[in-house]
Amino acid sequence: MGGAAAEEASVFGLAPVAPDRTAAYGEHPDQVVDFYLPPEGSGPAPLVLLFHGGAWRAPYDRRHVSPFAAFLAGRGLAVASVEYRRGGDDSSPYGPAALEVPDGGPRPGPDDPRPRPGPDGTGGAPRAGRWPETFDDIAAAVDGVPRLARDLGLPGADTDRVVLTGHSAGGHAVLWAAARHRLPSGTPWCLPSPSPLCGVVALAPIADFATARALDVCSGAVGQLLGDSGTNSDSAGDNISDSGVNSDSRVNSHSDDGANSHSRNTSHSGGNRSSDRVANSGSHGRARTDELTARLALADPAALLPTAVPTTVVQGRADTDVPPAVADAFVAAASRVGQRVRLVTTEGGHFPLIDPTTPVAHTVAEEIARLAGAHPVG
Repeated sequence: MGGAAAEEASVFGLAPVAPDRTAAYGEHPDQVVDFYLPPEGSGPAPLVLLFHGGAWRAPYDRRHVSPFAAFLAGRGLAVASVEYRRGGDDSSPYGPAALEVPDGGPRPGPDDPRPRPGPDGTGGAPRAGRWPETFDDIAAAVDGVPRLARDLGLPGADTDRVVLTGHSAGGHAVLWAAARHRLPSGTPWCLPSPSPLCGVVALAPIADFATARALDVCSGAVGQLLGDSGTNSDSAGDNISDSGVNSDSRVNSHSDDGANSHSRNTSHSGGNRSSDRVANSGSHGRARTDELTARLALADPAALLPTAVPTTVVQGRADTDVPPAVADAFVAAASRVGQRVRLVTTEGGHFPLIDPTTPVAHTVAEEIARLAGAHPVG
């Protein structure tokens, strides 16, 4: 075994690392966050909100990034590893405990071809994402976790210096969270101004939905996230129109200045908002074609540029899970509307970015520390 398969096996073969503290940011069992604290005596550390990937599918929870979270904490950062609702109903066999692997073998990654039960217990991959709950939780976590860290009195966490980072679907989460002030007024996740973030570091993010759909990234995950009734391919996503959400047609027009000068809107704690305000109809978030098009405009980070938030994308050039073309399209879209996105390319594929045994993980830590104005330890 070599190449992408070996990289994936390395990450999913690492033993989970227990956090220093776990707390709830909402009432749903998946609305929880694990805190990993920097070494004692290292001084106030930036707070890093980490969103895991896994194509928004329920089997892939925050446990697989726990070694990476512990690694970042060891480098002098305070880390909050966020769980959020993913595909499947509450009755799904894939709940907060996620995937049990027989015989102690490594947990398969989100594109593992082996059949496993779907959300209804039948064969096939589970659906990706829950509309609008996945987005409710991302917004609630970004708004509430820094306040939660302050209320818990976590030692060493500087909640005035917040960086968002996420991998794959988690990379989408952090790019989208940084763009919520670009959403149309009246949508439930909209903020009046940019969140006071030091910045965003998106790792192999599903950052441009048009490109991701064209490449069928993660077997139709984007269409499923939006509520497309199709199952395993974004060929069903052909039902979604890109009109009005391409890189030259933006929701609003904002300057890229003053990224860190605004106060945080904290009205979204718990993330349990009425779904009728986010183009939601039908059972389980399934949507008609016109609703899918409306959702696309609300959910695609490339349609919500510029953000006025310092942004770095780290991308493996040999990534076959979320190919470099997705990151390239996002960076190009940002450039067209006047936002400079720092693109850092690395050797290797999708998973070394979150594998603490690789040199690439050190590059990621340095990029996070750079935006936070910190000096990583080690």
